[in-house]
Amino acid sequence: MAHSSKARSLAYIRESASTARVLNLHRVFEKFGDTEEWASAPLFRSERLNTAFIIKHTLRADERENLRIERFTGTKVIFPLAKQDLRLGGFSLFVEQAGFAEGIQEALGKDADPDVIAADVEVLEEIAALPSLDPYLLRERIGRLGTRPARCYFDIADADVERVETYVVREIRKLVELAYGIEGPEARLISGKLAKLIMRDEKAKALDPLRQTLRLSGEEYAQGMFGWKGFLYYKWNLEALRPTFEPVAKEILSARFIRAHPDDETFLNQTRRSIVRALYQRIDEVDKALKAYDTAFNSLVHDGEPGAFRDFLLEAPKMFIETGEYLASINHICSFWRFRFPPGTPSRIEVDDAYDVFRDFSTSLGQDDRRLAA
Repeated sequence: MAHSSKARSLAYIRESASTARVLNLHRVFEKFGDTEEWASAPLFRSERLNTAFIIKHTLRADERENLRIERFTGTKVIFPLAKQDLRLGGFSLFVEQAGFAEGIQEALGKDADPDVIAADVEVLEEIAALPSLDPYLLRERIGRLGTRPARCYFDIADADVERVETYVVREIRKLVELAYGIEGPEARLISGKLAKLIMRDEKAKALDPLRQTLRLSGEEYAQGMFGWKGFLYYKWNLEALRPTFEPVAKEILSARFIRAHPDDETFLNQTRRSIVRALYQRIDEVDKALKAYDTAFNSLVHDGEPGAFRDFLLEAPKMFIETGEYLASINHICSFWRFRFPPGTPSRIEVDDAYDVFRDFSTSLGQDDRRLAA
């Protein structure tokens, strides 16, 4: 069990909401810990786990060797030493480490109920299997275990919400004109206000005309809005990713291998072409899912037929696993490559590093070329 002295980092994480890399359960507890929603539908049965931090952590070489995993990302659970003073730091475990279940037992206390620990370890292992902590992907994957934690665990980070809202204003303007019977500057103004409500407060009274237009009520409305926010989030995510995707794909194909044997050169060239083909296939699959959304949405705003869009929203969460995993793998590869090779720097990589990087990329894309492990 690793002890962390990086108290400043832990305190900084506390101030941020959950992201695709960080599940900030400490902040969820601070915001919602006194609500019935949080108490009745917890993510974990252990209260201590429900105030921890879960992080998709980029592994150093020694960490990868110790964990005996091929991915460059591990799932770290950090327990604060004191919930009220994160400056005291915390201790952490990797879900992937040997003896993790015993480590959790120690962290939660010798008297912790074994059934509670077993249930929570099952959830943690499901989280560890995910490529990211994308809120929509996370909720649906955990749902496979037969549990539905409260929605407060799956908020989008404020910074992302603000960026998504700017995108959502454009997306919903035609729907606002239909639902509220307005157009022009007034429609733009209302669209801006509603975008904030859709992403931050789906139960607001001001959204009643939208509820009526979509013919959703009760739990169907909550499920439908969750589905809608998910696809708006993914559409924004893909649009934000596109400017990076093409340059990264080209750089992967053109990177020079340092001290590569001709056999290595031949194999790595084949591998990177396979990786880039898979990247484009993932983009195409995400595009296909988002076009299905566009078709259903257009039937509402252009034809005034809410049925297709309503049905699509209620079915949308089932599509989150595949769409979210595809986007997560694309994001991971683009962000890692750009971190390793900032714009304007030559893409030159040692042959051993190339094997490591391409193995991770192949794993992220669901490929299984065992020759990369050689």
